[in-house]
Amino acid sequence: MNLGQQLSFLIRNTPIISNPQVIDCAINGITDYFACTLQACHEDDVHKLLAWIVDEGGNARAWLIGQKKLASARQAALLNGFQAHCLDYDDVHSDVRGHPSAVILSALIASIRLDNAEQKIDGRRFLTAYVIGIEVMALLGQSINPQHYEKGWHATITLGGIAATAAICYLYDEPFLSQALTLAATQASGMRLLMGTPIKFLHAGIAAQHAIQAVEWLRAGIHADQDFLDDKLGFLAIYGQGNTRFDLSHWGKTWKIVHPGLWFKNYSYCSAAAYIADAGQLLYRNANFSVDKIESITIFFSPPQSDAALIYQMPLLAEQGRFSAEYVLALTLLGLPLSFEQFSAKPIANGIKNLMQKMKRSYQIQLTPHPQAYNQRYVVVEIVNSTGEKLNQRIDLPKGSPKNPYSQRELSLKLVKAVGDQKTADNLLKDICALAVGLDLHTFLLSHLLTL
Repeated sequence: MNLGQQLSFLIRNTPIISNPQVIDCAINGITDYFACTLQACHEDDVHKLLAWIVDEGGNARAWLIGQKKLASARQAALLNGFQAHCLDYDDVHSDVRGHPSAVILSALIASIRLDNAEQKIDGRRFLTAYVIGIEVMALLGQSINPQHYEKGWHATITLGGIAATAAICYLYDEPFLSQALTLAATQASGMRLLMGTPIKFLHAGIAAQHAIQAVEWLRAGIHADQDFLDDKLGFLAIYGQGNTRFDLSHWGKTWKIVHPGLWFKNYSYCSAAAYIADAGQLLYRNANFSVDKIESITIFFSPPQSDAALIYQMPLLAEQGRFSAEYVLALTLLGLPLSFEQFSAKPIANGIKNLMQKMKRSYQIQLTPHPQAYNQRYVVVEIVNSTGEKLNQRIDLPKGSPKNPYSQRELSLKLVKAVGDQKTADNLLKDICALAVGLDLHTFLLSHLLTL
């Protein structure tokens, strides 16, 4: 078997997962996904995309989460992926260097035809399909990064469509899995240049749509009988450094959703800036800190290029600030809340700009990394006051990351906040948990279609 066939064989022959730790991680991922999606369902950009979908028309078969509407599977994948990612509030995986659940779960849910409730889909198989999607995306990311990401590709879309296709094909036990992976891979695209614009969030929806298209086109009889991991012309040869780092030997032994695990967020900015935010909040509470005394600020990143996602050093709009270490640090040092409103499409206030102008980035630091740090990453923020006094704060494991996770209560509160009603949120969480004992997906989705 070639490498693509080996991957397809492993996916197809993965038994339904019953390991409680893996299932708990999947339940947490789905809970967080709904929290992120529902939190964003009233955003202006979501409504603009929804209006486009209504104008386009199509067969109403798949759930537009939070909109009390049905649309075509492709439309649902696009909107739900965009919605899940549009506040940059959704989970991250360090191997991917991107956002897996916004793509994979949007594609899986969109694939479920609510006009055909006779087809039963076991919740346990759905959870396993989700875990497999995470695994494929993380394995690809592990073999292709950091060069792929640093070159300018947005891994959420380049890897996400392939991963979501693997998940859908497992869910329905499709016979054309290897062809579907090839068809998804040939659609891969997406530039990090678009960070700070709504198109960055649309990437998650496009990737989910790629997966739906790949499966539906093959069901229609179109063929794509090539190995997407071909040594010379395959995906990893084109987008990475070849197949040598793509390792399938540990498949099913330790799932990537468990280790290194998903990184959850309760903030609306890039996870790379979470180091900065945690450091800034600790400095703000330092008894010797005064913003009026600041002469200069240096943000030290290790290793170099670990700030690749933070492309704006002097953003002009607050939405660009999601990808700016300087903007996030300025907010925290000024004691401003890191709320959704602080990252909307509005000009940045002069007081924030003035503080950002005192900042610079440096990579000239060589401290011993924390043994549990992701890719040996850490950040040090150093403030020099007008008196010459220095204040330093180092962060290795930001809050929400797998080694410094949120509690179950914090994740539940995130869902309640997004839903806006405790009873409705409790009912949704109860049904998410019931997937682990085989709750049918049609029953699950239809019971919440008109309440969320």
